[in-house]
Amino acid sequence: MERSGVSLSFPKLRPEPLARVESRQAMPLPPAHPAEADTFARHEGVPGHDQRALSRARVLLVGAGGLNSWVALGLLRSGVGAVTLVDPDIVERTNLPRQCYYSQDLGKPKALRLVQNLVPHSTAGARVTGIATSFEEAIARYALPADLLVVGVDNNRCRLACVREARRRRIPAVFTMLSGDGMRVQSFLQGPEPEDACLWCALPNLDPERAMPCASAIISGCFLAAAFALFFAHRALMGWPRHTARFNFREADLLGRVPDRVGWVSQRRDCPVCGRR
Repeated sequence: MERSGVSLSFPKLRPEPLARVESRQAMPLPPAHPAEADTFARHEGVPGHDQRALSRARVLLVGAGGLNSWVALGLLRSGVGAVTLVDPDIVERTNLPRQCYYSQDLGKPKALRLVQNLVPHSTAGARVTGIATSFEEAIARYALPADLLVVGVDNNRCRLACVREARRRRIPAVFTMLSGDGMRVQSFLQGPEPEDACLWCALPNLDPERAMPCASAIISGCFLAAAFALFFAHRALMGWPRHTARFNFREADLLGRVPDRVGWVSQRRDCPVCGRR
């Protein structure tokens, strides 16, 4: 069964205990009165906006914490048709000040609880699915249909797996991250083509063998990172407006210690990832 080109089923490659997967179909909004403006009327004046492209889109989010819990909320409110979240972690007390969770979620799998919390935010009757496992296990066990990956994790090995999976599928991927003190945000849009720059072209010092957790974080940094990632996600799904400058990298410092950076990263010949295709 399909709605607006978005699959409403979630295909499994191998059986999996139901407790590790949660999938909900959000109810669409009631029909508008003839004299009432359409739900997405305010989107129509945004340069390059294509609501139909959003309604058909299937977005796979890797990580369901301080970055992607807000990205997922933004995607659903903007009318994306299907969102799948993959995260093996459980909700901890320190998550509550900056992530989309509540006290009743404590000790429960993030990916499953976030589905419950996000469904009311859908404005277009989206399918919301959570998978409480690692990304590597999820792609081995499930089909995971997606037009875009959005990666908000603190693990470089997982980031590398996402770079390669997006390359294999030839779909775009958005990466967003915070510095160790939570004050600097970096976001990157990896294009779908083999000649496009990858995350390691943009940030060549990332060590694939190391986790890079944020030692500190506040919700303002999470919101800024989510806003950058959400913008890149929209542009990847809808395309850039004509006659506007394109960029695939953005960096900002909440404390203003260094100037914000916006620019285009090209593929590096010495990139250890692109050079091993």
